[in-house]
Amino acid sequence: MLRFVAIWSTVLAGTALALWAGVSPRAQTRPSIRSEHWPELGLDPHEVVFENGFRIVLIEDHRVPRVAASLQYRFGALSERNGEHGSAHFLEHAMHQGTTTVGVKDRDVDRKLLRAIYDTEQELLAERNAHRNDVRERNVFYDEGDWPITGKEQRLRQKLYELEDEQSKNRICWEEYNWYRRNGGIMRHGDPVPANTGNELLRIEVDLPKERMEMFFRLEADRMVNAVLRGWEAQRFTVLEQFFVLQRNDTGRFLEALNGVTGLTHPIYLHTGGHQRDHAFWNRASMLRMYDQYIVPNNATLTLVGDMSLDEARALGTTYFGSLPGTPSPPADMDVEAEPPPGGSVRLDWLEPIEPTMLVRYRIPGVGHPDRPVFDVIARLLRGSDGLPAASAQGASRGVDWQANASSSGSQNTLTMQARAGRDEDLGALERTALGEVERLRREPVDEASLDRVRREFRLDWELLRSERRALATQFGSFAIADDWRTLRTHYQRRATATAEEVRRLAERYLVPWNRVIATTRRNPQPRAEGNTTSARPVAARTVEGTR
Repeated sequence: MLRFVAIWSTVLAGTALALWAGVSPRAQTRPSIRSEHWPELGLDPHEVVFENGFRIVLIEDHRVPRVAASLQYRFGALSERNGEHGSAHFLEHAMHQGTTTVGVKDRDVDRKLLRAIYDTEQELLAERNAHRNDVRERNVFYDEGDWPITGKEQRLRQKLYELEDEQSKNRICWEEYNWYRRNGGIMRHGDPVPANTGNELLRIEVDLPKERMEMFFRLEADRMVNAVLRGWEAQRFTVLEQFFVLQRNDTGRFLEALNGVTGLTHPIYLHTGGHQRDHAFWNRASMLRMYDQYIVPNNATLTLVGDMSLDEARALGTTYFGSLPGTPSPPADMDVEAEPPPGGSVRLDWLEPIEPTMLVRYRIPGVGHPDRPVFDVIARLLRGSDGLPAASAQGASRGVDWQANASSSGSQNTLTMQARAGRDEDLGALERTALGEVERLRREPVDEASLDRVRREFRLDWELLRSERRALATQFGSFAIADDWRTLRTHYQRRATATAEEVRRLAERYLVPWNRVIATTRRNPQPRAEGNTTSARPVAARTVEGTR
């Protein structure tokens, strides 16, 4: 039986009385341990792998009696189905609303409400499926906040709101977060969900006093198997509010369009916030499917940096995560998708007024590919007041703040150059400067002085990262998700030893016109036709004609 079915049946049947509700005790084999010595990076990482596939990476740092924990799941926007974009980020919020034993006052009342919510939502989904042709969006210019819905769906959704209001009376909201906060926890931001979601990862991070680390193991192991998705509708609108803040500002829609023209099919180019219309169609059954498939021991890596020994990490891991049952490997959905090779140059001229900016973007290999580290070097060469474009700029492109960065995922990455112009009329000069420097990288080895500058910057960056336990835990976890945590070492070594000829060779291979996107925004773009706009009105339900 699928894990989420077992969990929900346990909740509804009233047998979830402890942390390991629905989990049968079993004998464990001793976890495997591997320790490494990285003298060039000043680290000695340890790895503990349990029988169920759960993995702990430990970097000991005993200067302060605290430990930074970064629990990362290999799951994100790449795992979403069409029509449910943004649902991975929403699941991050939904699974922080308590478990079968946390965040609830009366479990019997909770079970009855969960049953009523489940039955009502199943009825709503059946109604939506029955009228699927009526809610299809056939227009091009439409109000994204106008959610198509039948009359019966409207009544069922209202019933779900009322059931959730009743459920809220029985909740202890944010109990896990408050335990962390009251016990000295430091979280990345003030949001009571100490987590974030990307295209390929869901990350939960807390920095705690050493003597409180068992609490982290207990709560996060519980969340891994016993999460209950309470407060669903409230969280839907919390995530929608974040969507409006992050995605519907001056540049949000432009960046969404830029990603859309960068690739043809690969979901790495989808925004993790999803599409506004999709927010209407998320449902608990779909979320529980993702939870069941991806929030599992053999899809998670816990990185610990701080005042903890290998024996302590192994003991806590064995007690909590190591005792969880093994599960099938997660679906390969996020791994088998391949973007067709590029074959043409693309230009995007954005027609909504934004400050004048010019971007040049190329697709480059992902983390784990042997060529990827050198693009960190190329990005550094192309950015800042000491970068190559700034040194060669003439006329209107002089004094411009040149930015360049290479993304860092396990799928295809992008190298993006960006510069802001003082006037719309200066965009052409910026473009000529950018393309000229790219062509020079392709034809001529870069000078050693520039390479030495970049290497010094990398060394400084590493020392700053190594001295900050939370940032170091995040970095190790990110490499574990993108490829393997050991790739961090080879990645840093490779970029530190990149030669001028390697830079030229990779620029010649990848920075080519048929792998290029050029995008511009203007303060005063050409006006668009009347009515060809989208609306960001608050979400409103629209009744579909001809339905009940």
